[in-house]
This record gives sequence, structure tokens and C-alpha cells, in this order.
Amino acid sequence: MNLLAIDTSSSLFSISLSSGERIEMREFEAGVTHSTIVLAEINKILTKLDLKISELDGIAFSSGPGSFTGIRIAAGVAYGLAYPHKIPIIPVSSLEVIASMSMSKYTLVALDARMNQVYIELFERDQQTNLQSIFEATVVSPSELPDILETIQDDLIFIGSGINLYEEKFKEKYSNVNYKIMQVKTNVSSFLAELAMKKLPLEFSLKDIQPKYVRNKVAFTISERLSNGNN
Repeated sequence: MNLLAIDTSSSLFSISLSSGERIEMREFEAGVTHSTIVLAEINKILTKLDLKISELDGIAFSSGPGSFTGIRIAAGVAYGLAYPHKIPIIPVSSLEVIASMSMSKYTLVALDARMNQVYIELFERDQQTNLQSIFEATVVSPSELPDILETIQDDLIFIGSGINLYEEKFKEKYSNVNYKIMQVKTNVSSFLAELAMKKLPLEFSLKDIQPKYVRNKVAFTISERLSNGNN
């Protein structure tokens, strides 16, 4: 299978291209340059593996939540490459991608959402090791973290940039829960690709490929910044 995976949901730019036993990956800080380098880097790895876009069996992208600009770029690139050749597109939640880095039964993912908030979702691995969401992805302030089911006391991992940023808030909220903190691994797109292979549709479709923003607001208004003491 030839699968291209694109993750630009954070400040890192990560792509991977797998073709049978071969895999080529790129990951580096890109910031606002996502849009100017993503196509060039994709062309480089296609050339290195001697593949054409038309030979891809699927194109996966991290569909959010995360960087609004990054998610739009990844979705646009996936669509732009897939549409002419009718290549199946596989959108995968960026929270699920991070959760897949943990092999614990339960994994709580919290990503920095800016504006003093985090995107958060709790996952459970079933008997087939597939990830199942326990509560839907949401965006909250660190002082309004959701409750965790009382039955979840062991084999629990916390992971994500939101955990690192608001660690004290998480410790305070979940003081009665036995958990371990895990750091996000490198080469995010390789984890995206692994999930996408399990979700690969049989044919090209535009159904359900929209980015998942979780919230529609990207910045404080001037009055909100003043009232919150933000400059």
C-alpha cells in the first residue's frame, strides 16, 4: 500500500510516505511556512521512493482539533492531491493520533488550544487494541477540566502539550487518580499513517472529510483581552 500522511495540526510539520516495507518521513518546525513547504516536501519524498501521486492508495491528514491554519492547509493539500486522481482521503482526529502513541488501556489527551484553553478527549483501547472515545472532544479552560469515570484508576496515561502547559491544574483536578504523564513522540505522521491504514475507505469520497475545529473562534476580541488581562 502506498499511503501519504500529512500532519500540520501543531507547530511541527510532519509528513510520511509508506510504500510496502519502505517509509520516508519528514518532521521539523515550520510555523507559518507550512503552506510554502508542504508540497515541495511531498514531491521530494515521492521522488525518493520513485512514486507518482496517481500511484497513492490513500492520503491521510490530521483533521483537528489544533492549529486552524495548519488544519486548513493539510485538508486543502489532501483534497488538491486526491481529487484529480480520485484517491481516497482519510481524515483522522489529531487527538486520536496523539492517543495512539500510548498503549495503555486509558489515555487522556490534552492539547494546547491557546486562549488559556485545552482540547481534551479520553480514549480507551478495546480488546482489539482499537481506540474508542469515552467522551467527545471538547475545549475547556484548565479550571474546568472534565471529571474522569470513577472506575478508571489504573493503566491511565496523560499526554499532550496541554498537560505540559497546565500540569499543576491537572494534578489538582485528578489528585485521586493514578496516572502517568507521557511525552508526545516524534514523527507524528507515522502514527497518523498507522491509524489511517485501518480506516482506509474503498473509494474516493468528499463525505466527512471536513476539518474538526471543536470551536469556531480563533482569537480574543479586544474587549475580551482587556477583561482577561491579556495584552
